[in-house]
This record gives sequence, C-alpha cells and structure tokens, in this order.
Amino acid sequence: MKLSAWLPYRLFLVAAQVARPLEAFYSETFGLSQAGWRILAVVAERDGANASEIGRACALDPFAVSRGIGQLVELGFAVRRPGKTDRRFAAVSITCSGRAAFNRIATLGSAIEARLLARLSDTERATLDTALDKLEGESARIDAGGWRSLVEDAASS
Repeated sequence: MKLSAWLPYRLFLVAAQVARPLEAFYSETFGLSQAGWRILAVVAERDGANASEIGRACALDPFAVSRGIGQLVELGFAVRRPGKTDRRFAAVSITCSGRAAFNRIATLGSAIEARLLARLSDTERATLDTALDKLEGESARIDAGGWRSLVEDAASS
C-alpha cells in the first residue's frame, strides 16, 4: 500500500487542508476549540440535542462532548437545560450570540466549499455526491464491523 495513493489518506488530506483555515478563524475570532465548533454546528442544526446525540453527530467521545458543551456555555453560545425526565440528559440549545458566531463561521465554510466545488463540472459534482454517499455508507459498515471483521473478510478472499 502506498500511503499517498490510499483513498482514506487522500480524503483526510483534503479535509485537513481546508479545515486549517476554518479552524484558525473560529479559534482566533471566537476562542472555539475544534470540538466546540463541531458541537456548535450540531446544535445550530438540532437545537435541544442532548450530549449523546451530539457525540454521535460529531464523532466525539463523551469527555470531549462535555468539555465542548462547557466551552459553548462559558462563551455564551449555548445553554444547557436539564432533561424533562432524566437530569443526565440535558438539552443543549444555541443562543443568539451562538447563532451569530455560527453564521459567521458557516459563511467562511461555505466559501471554502464553493471554491472546492468550482473546480468540478456539474457532472463531476453529481458523481462526487453519489460516490460520497456510497463511501459514507460503506465506511459506517466498516466501522460497525470493526477490524476483526475486515481481517476475516480478507482471509476468506
């Protein structure tokens, strides 16, 4: 296997290269961590989500989710409300200042996406979208099956 030609590594490089300027912006402008930004983006879309839902949506462990939510609350970007039936399942809601911060960051994120997509024709964009849907589904199956399943599949091939 050649790392520079390995699809997951190539996808990682693209994501990392465009994430750096976005991360520098939200870090310098708002004092947000990467986890804080991801959580802010989730609650901007799913107001009232609990920590478990946020963790699944962001692919973050419970400790990172807790710290990230704490950061958003401290910055005034979110509020945490106790769950109606179970206080362990607090709902996290975005505040007006959180929405304003999210909108500014999202504007830059949209500009990055537009610049990337401008390099592709309409046909290439449609093909990429279809391919990414397939890769997302298969990567979820790979993740759910774990490495042992992969080794077993390779041995039986």
